[in-house]
Amino acid sequence: MTSPHPPLCGIVKVGVDGLIVGVSANVLELVGRAREELVGSPLASLLETRLRLTGSATVPADAALRTRSGTKHPVVVGLLPEDGAIQSIAILDVSPASPFERGFATATARGSRGQERLQILLGASVGFAGAHDELAAADLLADVAKRAFRATHVSVHLRREGDLVRVAGVNPLAEHWPEGQQPAGNRTLLGGEVLVVRTPEEARYFMPDIPIDDMYRAAGIHAAIAAPIAYDGGPIGAFLCFFDHPREFDDEAVPLAEALADQAGQAITRIRLEQTLRRASMIDALTGLPSRRLFEDEAMLALSAETPAVCVLFIDLDGFKAVNDQLGHAAGDVLLGQVGERLQSMVREGDSIGRFGGDEFIAVAAVSDESQGRALAERIRAALARPFAGLPSGLSITASIGLVVADRESEADFTLEHLVRAADHAMYEAKAAGGNRVSAGPY
Repeated sequence: MTSPHPPLCGIVKVGVDGLIVGVSANVLELVGRAREELVGSPLASLLETRLRLTGSATVPADAALRTRSGTKHPVVVGLLPEDGAIQSIAILDVSPASPFERGFATATARGSRGQERLQILLGASVGFAGAHDELAAADLLADVAKRAFRATHVSVHLRREGDLVRVAGVNPLAEHWPEGQQPAGNRTLLGGEVLVVRTPEEARYFMPDIPIDDMYRAAGIHAAIAAPIAYDGGPIGAFLCFFDHPREFDDEAVPLAEALADQAGQAITRIRLEQTLRRASMIDALTGLPSRRLFEDEAMLALSAETPAVCVLFIDLDGFKAVNDQLGHAAGDVLLGQVGERLQSMVREGDSIGRFGGDEFIAVAAVSDESQGRALAERIRAALARPFAGLPSGLSITASIGLVVADRESEADFTLEHLVRAADHAMYEAKAAGGNRVSAGPY
């Protein structure tokens, strides 16, 4: 999925001969050029820079990328630690359309403090590009913001299922916050702009409905700066920097906060999209149940639950081949969808059920003993024995179910593979006995 905004970070890799050996997809998108066109070409064919490709220090510098149309796209570049004979160059978009440019423009106009902030932003961009989950991105944001602003505390809050939840850092106001009041960061999230609080009295201006100035004093906080985290205008969360001493904010503060929030917003949005696509790819299209790979991941969580015992059910449909043979595979697919709906309705939260392949399904559930496992298996058997819509009277579907129950104390070393194998064996016993029944086997 292509981002509607230029990416903030990319990587170009160069060999000792000065030729390009690798270009990240973000950079290719930014310049509109193909990887085959660039790999093997001199670095100068892509990048105009004053950086020397020798030395190990990370030295941010302004540069320009050469686009397909021949225009030059402004960037900031920095050397990353060498990997053998390969030198990696981090690329940051600082075009006028990029929020990062506001922080960059003021940083370069100032002295060592500005240069320090610039290096922090450069390192953060590389870190956000490599973050693989939301918590890692939130932890990185908390750490970077604390260093960039030299804050006493930083808290990061993300919107989850309509609620704003602190996921990283420390919120010094938490123990003083009124019960039932909207959480810290909500005002920033909804306002959509960076808030600068220079005194506790200023905090009361932004939140007049609660005695937040008294809360600041009780927590020992003198000043704060808070920025909303959003992507394409949609609110994601907010981060707040707190200071336990009087603090003046220069004209770099707001652009710096916006740049960090934008980097975090893009990273979190990318992570969420990747997780959505990954999960969608592991959902069985016919039944809506987890495919075998996702089921195994979820089943491991069920196996790790602190319960006296765990049961595994191996479910095989009786009569499914006849449906395919007489009505066709399209009718069989519709039937599998109905089976999936019934199976989903039978398991509890925390249990796991998935399609194992063909007309075979597996369920893993935490139970107190074998009788509870058998009761679950019988409910599933009865549910699948009810008539299915679209099947003529001469065709019927039932289920042969193999059941195994492992006691945690006596079977402490059980594994999912062994449990499934034992349940599969018990299922064949149920099938051999005529089907439409539950057969329990030893683990």
